[in-house]
Amino acid sequence: MTATPSAPAWEQPDELPAPAPALEQGDQQRYEQDDVYVEHPAGHGSDYLPQQADYPADYGQHSFATPDIPAIAVPGSSMSYGGYSDGPTPAIAGAGWVAPAPQVSVPPLRAARDLETGGEPEAGAYVPDLALRGINRHLARTSTGTMAWYHLAPRAWSMRPDHEREALMGAIGLALSRLTGRWLHWRVTWRPYPAMEWARRHDQWATPLPDRPGGVSWDSWLVAHQRDALRSPKAIKEVYLGVEVRGGRGRLGRVGDALAARGGRRIRNLAGRLVDTEMAAMDAEISEIDQLMAHSALGGRPVSAGDMTHLLYRSCGMGLPSAAMAPAAPHTQWDTEDLAAVDELARWTTEPYAPTVRVQGVVAGHRMTRHVAVASLGRMGELDVPAVDLPWMTVPDALSVPVEWSARMRVLDSEHAARSLRRVADRVDAQERHYQSEHGLAAPPGLHRQIEQASQVRDELDTDHTGLSARFEGWWRLAVAGETEAEALAHLETLRAAYHPTISVEHPEAQYHLLREFIPGEPLATRAHTRRGSVGFLATAMPQVSDIIGDTHGPLIFTAAHSGRPIPWDLWHDIDTRQSSGLTPVIGGLGAGKTFLMGSLAFHAVRAQSAFVTLIDPSGPLTRLAGLPELAGYARAVDLLSAPAGTLNPYSLIPTPHRAHYPDGPEGRVEFEQDWASAEAQRITLVIDIITQLLPAAIRRDSDVQQLLLRSVHAVGTDPSHDLSEVLAALRTQGEQGERLAGSLDPILSTSGPARLLLGQPDGEVWDSNTDRLLVLSTRGLTLPREGVDQQDWGLDEQLSLPLMHLASWLAYRRVYRLPRQAPKMVGLDELRWLSMTASGRTLITQFARDNRKFRCRVLIAGQLASDVLRLGGDESGLAALCHDVFVGRTSDEQAQANALRLLRVPTGIGYETQLGQLSGGGLSEIDGMAADAPREFLWRSGDYCEQVRLDTSGEHLAGLRHALDTNAVRAGDR
Repeated sequence: MTATPSAPAWEQPDELPAPAPALEQGDQQRYEQDDVYVEHPAGHGSDYLPQQADYPADYGQHSFATPDIPAIAVPGSSMSYGGYSDGPTPAIAGAGWVAPAPQVSVPPLRAARDLETGGEPEAGAYVPDLALRGINRHLARTSTGTMAWYHLAPRAWSMRPDHEREALMGAIGLALSRLTGRWLHWRVTWRPYPAMEWARRHDQWATPLPDRPGGVSWDSWLVAHQRDALRSPKAIKEVYLGVEVRGGRGRLGRVGDALAARGGRRIRNLAGRLVDTEMAAMDAEISEIDQLMAHSALGGRPVSAGDMTHLLYRSCGMGLPSAAMAPAAPHTQWDTEDLAAVDELARWTTEPYAPTVRVQGVVAGHRMTRHVAVASLGRMGELDVPAVDLPWMTVPDALSVPVEWSARMRVLDSEHAARSLRRVADRVDAQERHYQSEHGLAAPPGLHRQIEQASQVRDELDTDHTGLSARFEGWWRLAVAGETEAEALAHLETLRAAYHPTISVEHPEAQYHLLREFIPGEPLATRAHTRRGSVGFLATAMPQVSDIIGDTHGPLIFTAAHSGRPIPWDLWHDIDTRQSSGLTPVIGGLGAGKTFLMGSLAFHAVRAQSAFVTLIDPSGPLTRLAGLPELAGYARAVDLLSAPAGTLNPYSLIPTPHRAHYPDGPEGRVEFEQDWASAEAQRITLVIDIITQLLPAAIRRDSDVQQLLLRSVHAVGTDPSHDLSEVLAALRTQGEQGERLAGSLDPILSTSGPARLLLGQPDGEVWDSNTDRLLVLSTRGLTLPREGVDQQDWGLDEQLSLPLMHLASWLAYRRVYRLPRQAPKMVGLDELRWLSMTASGRTLITQFARDNRKFRCRVLIAGQLASDVLRLGGDESGLAALCHDVFVGRTSDEQAQANALRLLRVPTGIGYETQLGQLSGGGLSEIDGMAADAPREFLWRSGDYCEQVRLDTSGEHLAGLRHALDTNAVRAGDR
């Protein structure tokens, strides 16, 4: 066990600190400030071992524009650095110590002399206050060592089975165990969403509709989206890992750094060659580390110039708004003088024993001040990851404020670990002897548990061959910021509450020096709050856990539920690039937001990509989309009950393949003939199924009915020019039973009611128009069958409504088929339950599942129960397993929750069911229902990932969309 350093002099009572040692000539450095030269001790070293300060802890003032010196406390005086004035500085109460006044010397006047042309300037040498001395590629060198920095790949965690999580943690633990004996520096920070880059890609990807009077223009649309995307201060999680390079600095390299800061042009050139030689000597070891990071579960890639710039800016400008911190990063090498870009970024100050550090800087032309509080992870209780607990470095991810992490650690070699364990065991044995031999008392149970634990750990080290039992020691610091000190401390209390009671979060003194630990290359401030354990436990930290779902160039439709990251989604990207199915179930109970989701996706698809969208709307709200000004002239809502006769003629709804749509040659001809035969078979099946649904329940159960219908349909033929009246005529030629069937159909197939839609030939121009980018087919007015009522008790209206709704869905399929194949298309079908009840409905969904890639069509099928989808293909082995994307909203019933999780391919019985019942809970009101701008929450499965997202339409540019989709009759203006 490592001994704890003794307390510094000022923490010991009634003692004065030893006087500071005299400065050697080479240990002083000079800098110019307010026309006064001040001599002070040289800056911090950069060893990764802790160093004790020789001035009071927690009393420091730092400006990255000037080298760091201990703050000088002079009662009643005012301290001014770099143009900032902090006012009177109080004395340290009860310290019994007064800092000496700074030594001030005035530079002697020197006679002016002529400089040779092109000679060296008279300016003084630049020595950065940071421990860093330069950056080559992804290597950051200090005066004592070199670290290779890597950007770790994000890993999915949400909604994954426990065995996959355990396998991931084990793989990461094994990767860390291969870095034995090296100092590691984990840095977790946050990046704002790259809104400008997204807007550029989105504008290149999109083919928007022309701007229309009264609507939001495309340029204003992009600006509004960018503004909304920048609302979250913690959009993208960035996890970096610095790995110490053994023998990273040699004498020649350090000499090169010193010469580069002081010498002339020739000396600096020589210094550069010395440093380059040192870097070249490390190539073999660095290549080995690169390979390990890239091919292990860490997924680390060497940081780019932009990554390193971002990390340094976030570290040196801690707490300042990060939106303005996007500097250029034109190359991968930083000379010593280049470090001034971050050295002078912000100014850190702190009062004696203050609980925060004040960070001041200029952002977007405005001076800003933030207060940063630094905490350390203290003692940890028993953690059960993943069964019960979250990975312990991801707990703050759900907080509204970004939490920065800095973790210094090293994996101990077996000899070092065994030696430490022996010291612990010897100490425990000595305590046991003290109880038993010296006092004749039985040792307390806690002491026995320590003995057993030490023996267990020793046994793990002796018998484990995976590397997960290797030991580590480390220090974990967290930083939270606020505009005021009180706000920063409030955030700290929220952080403590998030970890309570399993992990203690300590708020140490010496905040300034702890905050410096976040800067790459800076030394460890103190060994306090050391955490020790096995590498297996270290792997349960999992800092790189993040949300991954979505793409980079589609419309900004969702936000991540935890981080608030905007999530773009291109509805056709996976269909085009991965050949995945576009069949997308949308499942949820009443009020879950299914209609809101379907309407929002349709609106974005038409507005941004000029897609052809067809929606079947049983209840009516989606028809209001056609009235939005942005879609004027390109959207139409049609009431099917008022449509011309023959509109839903089942013969005409099955499209006939065209030879021109198939490749030339024998293979194309064979495919065309197969599809032609399939279309004829589907036409026969659809006609027979529709007539069967129209028959009274008592008659359709007769075993001879299907044979009679089949003979009649074959007698009529399969050409799309026929209609159901011809089938009735053919039935009457089938004898007495055929006459009886035809007579039972006469009342329902009256030409004066909705049944006229089934008789006659449709007007093809109405449905084949390419100008209707959005076509909403409303079946409002149909009387759907009542829940729980036997089919024998259905009325004529109920009996007719089901086949009409099915045929309306087939009409959407015909429209997809007749549009240009390469054009993006979307179909939205509601009331999945009724579609899945009949053969024609199941055939339609199967057809969509088979042809959506061929015709580049995203098909949304909405329903209340996941079981309706599972039944379509025989539970998870059928069509449900082919669904690349699935959305599940709020679901309350236990059995419905279990089926929804199976549809999401998420394990059941381990607690995820509760999460389904809590979705969209924040926007409900007992009086008004869900607010129009309340975010609708869903669990979204997309490929290998399943995460919780929000459909948020709260932007001002989406006010019209919110009003159109608002299902509350009072708010929507329906009377």
